[in-house]
Amino acid sequence: MARKTSKAKTTKSATTSKAASRPKASATTAAKDDVVKPIVGEIQMIPLNKLELSPKNVRKAKPSETDDAELLASIRENGIKQNLAGYEIGNGEYLIDAGGRRLKALKQLAEEGAIAQDQPVACLIEDEAEATITSTTENLQRVAMHPADQFIAFDQMISEGRSEDEIAVKFGVSVDLVRRRLKLARVAPEILEQFRENEITLECVMAFTLTDHHDRQITVWNTVKEGYQIHPHHIKRLLTETGYSANSKLGCYVGVQAYKDAGGAVMTDLFSEHDNMHLENPEILERLAIEKLQLAAADYVGDWKWVDVHLELDHSAFRSFGHIDPQEVEPDPDLVKQIETLNAREEELAQLNDEGDWSDEEHEEYYEITPRISKIEDQIEAARPYAEEDRLIAGVVITLGQRGDLQIEKGLVRPEDIPAPDPTADASDNGDGTTSRVTAPTSSTPVPVSDPASALRKADGITLGLADDLRTARHHILRAHLSADYDLAFDVMLYTLCENAFGRRHSTEALDLTIRPYYAPNCEKLVVDSVSEKMLEALKNDLNLAWMELEKPDDLRALSALPTDDKQALFAWATGLALRAQMATDNHPSEIIEELGARMDVDVAACWRPTAANYWGTVTKAHIAAVAKKIIGDEFANERSSEKKGEAAAAMEQVFSETAPEDAGLEQTVTAKTTRWLPKGMEFAEANFVDEAVELEPTEAAENDAVADGETLPAFLKDDAA
Repeated sequence: MARKTSKAKTTKSATTSKAASRPKASATTAAKDDVVKPIVGEIQMIPLNKLELSPKNVRKAKPSETDDAELLASIRENGIKQNLAGYEIGNGEYLIDAGGRRLKALKQLAEEGAIAQDQPVACLIEDEAEATITSTTENLQRVAMHPADQFIAFDQMISEGRSEDEIAVKFGVSVDLVRRRLKLARVAPEILEQFRENEITLECVMAFTLTDHHDRQITVWNTVKEGYQIHPHHIKRLLTETGYSANSKLGCYVGVQAYKDAGGAVMTDLFSEHDNMHLENPEILERLAIEKLQLAAADYVGDWKWVDVHLELDHSAFRSFGHIDPQEVEPDPDLVKQIETLNAREEELAQLNDEGDWSDEEHEEYYEITPRISKIEDQIEAARPYAEEDRLIAGVVITLGQRGDLQIEKGLVRPEDIPAPDPTADASDNGDGTTSRVTAPTSSTPVPVSDPASALRKADGITLGLADDLRTARHHILRAHLSADYDLAFDVMLYTLCENAFGRRHSTEALDLTIRPYYAPNCEKLVVDSVSEKMLEALKNDLNLAWMELEKPDDLRALSALPTDDKQALFAWATGLALRAQMATDNHPSEIIEELGARMDVDVAACWRPTAANYWGTVTKAHIAAVAKKIIGDEFANERSSEKKGEAAAAMEQVFSETAPEDAGLEQTVTAKTTRWLPKGMEFAEANFVDEAVELEPTEAAENDAVADGETLPAFLKDDAA
């Protein structure tokens, strides 16, 4: 239990040897000669039951119960690490003037039976005249351990193999307190050093514990350190500005567990009891929220002209829409009866209050009635149907309320969809030129754009600019194939013409009938020397364009006289030029464009591979590591994570190229995946075109089979060398 301490030695200054040759001096003289006074007394092992607290102990203020409990637990687990000090009063009894708290703890342990009543205790026994000085010296000149050193000490114990529970027991503190100190120990050393030098407060250090990433901590520290005053709230705001609180509406809607299951990281503030959890990966949370909103939107797709989902939408944005009211129908009798019952109870409670005071239960019941009635009225309103003709021009917006609840707004009409007034009908009551069934917008602000696809791609590491580049490359590849396929070009052009001519509902045009070539800012750079560009150049070189050099109408006569093959080639080329660009992951992608790619079995991977320039150099290192881990393995992914961005991009280009080298150290089964991998939304579905509703004649079926087999394609498309 006790550790015996050897008798302290006298320490002498440089003048001690000279002083020794002189006659003995008084204490004052010795002090003037800088001679350190020797300690009077010796360490003795005294039975605990012979020790009592001295009235000369100068510490009178009582320590907190928590401090006493920690000391008791520490002595119970670790024993006395420092001797007591006191003096003898006769009969073998001693009074302790330094170490009173330790003595109290030892006596409590003896009462509990944890140690013997006569447990030997190491005590420095000195003259009673020194008691007050000893007690004062111990309490006045003691320097408490700096909190930062306490944090590091706890962390060192963990590294030595001790558990949090073990440390808590040894020091008589809660496991939560141990965890808090360990969290503080993980703050960047540079910041802890500022704390030691009193440049920042403990509260500021606590704020930095929101993240364990030292780089992030240092970045924020460099931002705040030059400020007039460093405030913990400012630090927390900077650390969490790119994330969401678990109590935010997105956090409540998605749920923390679903977010974690998707790989999201959580920052927990161990020093805050409110709003203490922050979700560190906003892209994951937003993706999950959008996917969940889209599931909710699926119930309305097909019944309305359009359905949009928004993560954030100010309520004033609804003023940009026209509105259509639902039809008047008789409400559900059960719901009406519930409202009548609640109204009657409300009147009854009001009468009781007039006659006397409410009970707590009656008070609570009264103020819950109005919200309950409002909820039922909302149910009745939501049950009112919309006319079929109204749903042909109106849509639905689905977004989130402040508490993460689903908000569904129906009957919204975009300004361009508001029907013109019928001149044969009675005058409108609106007075603004709109039909009576549509209330005009009350704001000229443009209708908000719903773009959930961007958020979903962002979660996969695809920026808005990169998505534009991928869309351009995909469009060029599909255009090259469509420009070589007259039969399909004719079908889709005829299809688009008929949709426009006959005003088909909810049509999504695949072609731009004005024949405006698709434009992207860096289109030429993206497609130069690409497989699709070579395909288009070969097709264009084979086109018969001599008729265009003639004057009108001779040019038309010459075109009409062209062989059928030449006409078909021209038609397919022009149709391909009209093709719209899209990714399969775009918002409301045209099913027709996806069908075109599937019908022609377009092999995007054979025409485009991700390189450092067109892909890997643009995405984040986190995305690179995620793809590498999924396709290749953990070891390769870890290597990329440790490299600089340029090195990682170059390595990915090498193994994801069309001819991934065998000396890359990858198995053949892995290279089979890397040489075919494409970003989400670039690929086309496998060809699966069977129209069971139409029975083809044998000759027609054979002709279609020939098209599917590529027999009508130009020679350069069938030549492997091309």
